Amino acid sequence: MSPPTSAALPAAKYARPSLVDDSVRQVKFVDPDGRSKVFDFTDVSAAPTLLDDLIRAFASGVAPGGRWQSVATAEAAAGTVKHLARYLAEFHPGVVSLADLNAEVWWAWRSEKDKHTRWPGQVTMMRALLSEAPTLPQSTRRAMRAKAVKPRKRLPANDAYTREEFTAIRTAANHRVNQALRRIEANTAVLQHYLDGDEPADAPSFQVQGARWTVGSLLTHLSRTGMLPSQYLAWAVSRRGCFDLHGVTTPAHALFPSIDEVLNLMVLLVCERGFNLSVMNTLTVDSFRASDPDTEEPVHTVGVDKPRRGTRRYSNEILAGEAGKLWERAVTLTQPCRDARNAMGRPTDKLLVAHRHKNLTSDGPFRTEWTTACLGTSSASRTADGPTWTFRRLRLTEQVLNQTARQNTETESEDIYRRPDPLTTEAASETITAGLNDAVAHAHASIHVRAMNAGGVEQARQNPKAAAATLDVPVHTLELLLAGRLDTPTTACVDFFGSPFAADDGQPCPASFLACFACGNAVITPRHLPRLVVLLDALDDMATVVTPTRWDRDFAEHYARLRTVLTTKATTAEIVQARGTACDEDRDMVRRLLSRRLDG
Repeated sequence: MSPPTSAALPAAKYARPSLVDDSVRQVKFVDPDGRSKVFDFTDVSAAPTLLDDLIRAFASGVAPGGRWQSVATAEAAAGTVKHLARYLAEFHPGVVSLADLNAEVWWAWRSEKDKHTRWPGQVTMMRALLSEAPTLPQSTRRAMRAKAVKPRKRLPANDAYTREEFTAIRTAANHRVNQALRRIEANTAVLQHYLDGDEPADAPSFQVQGARWTVGSLLTHLSRTGMLPSQYLAWAVSRRGCFDLHGVTTPAHALFPSIDEVLNLMVLLVCERGFNLSVMNTLTVDSFRASDPDTEEPVHTVGVDKPRRGTRRYSNEILAGEAGKLWERAVTLTQPCRDARNAMGRPTDKLLVAHRHKNLTSDGPFRTEWTTACLGTSSASRTADGPTWTFRRLRLTEQVLNQTARQNTETESEDIYRRPDPLTTEAASETITAGLNDAVAHAHASIHVRAMNAGGVEQARQNPKAAAATLDVPVHTLELLLAGRLDTPTTACVDFFGSPFAADDGQPCPASFLACFACGNAVITPRHLPRLVVLLDALDDMATVVTPTRWDRDFAEHYARLRTVLTTKATTAEIVQARGTACDEDRDMVRRLLSRRLDG
């Protein structure tokens, strides 16, 4: 026997086949489930080198592991390629490659978009597309970092629903989902009787081309294929009322939820947890139940995938109480679809699966994709007599009414979703009034910060010994104070290692800089007024968006102390002047302070 030999390795390093066919300007896309689509750009009129740059950027984004991995998002990106090519050809014909797309062109396009849209989706998509282009100038990349946010002043049609409208939408969706669950449960019971051999002898039956079909055998065929054996049988069972078809008109929906019913299920998911379309589209049934199914209410840990987060795209969502019950209803409603796909050899673990009766494609009778653009903006009523809705406004309303961040940071939720909405301001009025009244009395009794006005500062410069004695600090410390060497983000501190908040003497002060107003080591001079006025204004804004619990816990006491300090230690004219002289550095420092980026 000859000795074993090693397999010969390829002569060159393996390279993945290109997705781009340069000869006809087409890109072949394959999603993670193996479905493919060819995107054709031959009909786009633009400079050839520009179009080639855009196509390569698109191909990079739809490559395996790229940012666009579903057919819907790839289609949106392809549309962005065509839009930008046509825009540049018409308004900036001198741009013949992406290397020519400078910051001025970017801002011109951005300005044009901002005139006609109230949401940043198109800007975000364009930024993502251009970021895939290696030849894009660095100056343009810096310009693109100016984040597109939802406008502070929205059209009324983009405001949150009122609580009454939100409740009506939720109630209508609940009715549709519960009706679907009852219908599927009733028909499944008939199917199970047939499988157990207990179908009644007088059950309706149909003789078609020598084959005898009963209600049970028809349901069995439907459960395994997603379709009835023929259009005639579908008509016949409808005519004789063989299936429970409450809420639908198509016999194939006897065992499966319709697209409309799954859309209503998605409405409930948004109303309950604020999920957006991309998150719902990737939800799977692989949850971990953390509660005892026999004795406790359901608590599920669900994996969430939000692609726009990049490396932080994966997280877990804990669904308890009503959210846990909704999750179990969602799984029960859509499980027959997954069972049928499994029987057809096309298994899926996606949560949202619906039966589609019309417009069947090569994907079969079940729909699993829910990120098409029309879903984000459609306002068509999903119930016979129910209110109209859009997913965008529902998600906004959920955060405004519940004052809770959902798949976004607390800062983003407050600044983009809750703060600009008139419903937030209206709901916050009682919170602001009650919080201020409760905190003012306590603040008056707990203020220890000291202050020096302009005259006091001048006297301290002329007679430092007397001033130092008044402040009970060494002359050297006073000199450092006057020179600004002891400044903190809020005041000046004359004894950082003598903090009343430290557990032991000699330790550095562990308190937040907001606590300086309650500390005898803190001294305020006219130099600090601009920043303190900016801080007061920022806290005023904060009071309109945070929950009452968070306001009372994190801000109310500091706000009351600061307001008392300013009204008792400075004149109205000095406060007005300080507000006018505040600089960007003051505002940036206040933002960092309130976001807790300065606390140890």
